[in-house]
Amino acid sequence: MFGRRARSWASLTGLCWLAACAATACAAGAPEPVAPAPVNGSPATAAPDTIVPPSAAELAAPAPGADTEAARGAAPARADARAPATPAAAPGAAAAGVSALPPAAAELAAADAALEQEQLEVARRHFEQALALAPADPGARLGVLRLRFARLGVALAYAEAPLQPELQRLVKDVGAILVDHPEYAPALLEQGHWLIVLGDAPRALAVLERAVRLDAQNAEVHSALGTAYLATGSSERALGEFERALQLGPKESERWASFGTALMLRGRVSEAIHSFERALELRPDDARAESNLGAAHLANQRPDLALPHLSRATQLAPERATFLTNLGYAYELQGQLEKAVETQRRAIALDPKLGSAWINLGNALAGLRQYEQAEVALRQAEALDPSDPRPQASLRDLEEVRAREAAAGNTAAPAPAVAPPPARSKKR
Repeated sequence: MFGRRARSWASLTGLCWLAACAATACAAGAPEPVAPAPVNGSPATAAPDTIVPPSAAELAAPAPGADTEAARGAAPARADARAPATPAAAPGAAAAGVSALPPAAAELAAADAALEQEQLEVARRHFEQALALAPADPGARLGVLRLRFARLGVALAYAEAPLQPELQRLVKDVGAILVDHPEYAPALLEQGHWLIVLGDAPRALAVLERAVRLDAQNAEVHSALGTAYLATGSSERALGEFERALQLGPKESERWASFGTALMLRGRVSEAIHSFERALELRPDDARAESNLGAAHLANQRPDLALPHLSRATQLAPERATFLTNLGYAYELQGQLEKAVETQRRAIALDPKLGSAWINLGNALAGLRQYEQAEVALRQAEALDPSDPRPQASLRDLEEVRAREAAAGNTAAPAPAVAPPPARSKKR
């Protein structure tokens, strides 16, 4: 068996993307982006519910880009791409524990410790030595696969790397271990993890339900299963799994973050804020924890409380476009429209296919009465994902505003400006 290792978590970023894709299921919620305010200035309606696919803050019926990730995991490959390492044991205790083990088990323990510290070359040597000492040991075989995943630098978040060839090979290779050891729970857990990252929630759910029956006291198994439930629209069952994971691992930041995401999806925003605060206390320099808490405050219509956390998240992870679009939306809610536009443009420069950023940009431009540019941005969002109802709703609001102004004689309604259609993408 392995020691503690990288953990998955449900983030507002990925989860919210799911919610946007299944609006009916969102009666309960999904966090990543916060819903953009309509161009006519009326408040956005909140609609929380969806996951670990998708990045995870879209909770409050937001534009697809508020990251609460990324766990979705949102969300992250980003600076926080690898799942957080667990604290290392005291050197003396670790040495004593390893020396008391059989040779192959000692090599596996040393490999796990190195992997948790992201010392991948050291981990490789120990895993290969363990495999040489015990070639039939499923733990050694699985360790080599875990190392391959670690080298990808991909977050354990829903739909973080759809269609990734190496991930698809890893799912197949761990399946070979399960042919020989069908009840080896660690292999089922890793296969579930990697299916989640690929965005294959139904298969992940089936695998992880088997894993939890075999290893019911493993917090990570419950957490990963909760993510799979979220991704398949079962937010109430997800909440139960995340709560059980929290009972088993109350001092792990990821457990509080995932529990908070599930609460957001159920519309229990105040409780979610408490969970995200606890996650941040446990990992004060975690960009995702900062973003999650900020996104929750946005969903609670408190941009004043959200801004410090969202700003801090962008400082810790400046490469995360979803963090920037959440920050820009907070500026918009506070009436700082020029700053909102500038921040959304920065998000788009990092990820031109981030639909939430285009929606939030269009709404901010509309607030500045730059209607032609607003329409271009909204049509760009619409072209990126024609199934997303949000850009269409904002375009209708924009049309109404321009018609009212034209009728009042304030300005002539300009001809529609159509942006060149971008490459189609579901990624936010």
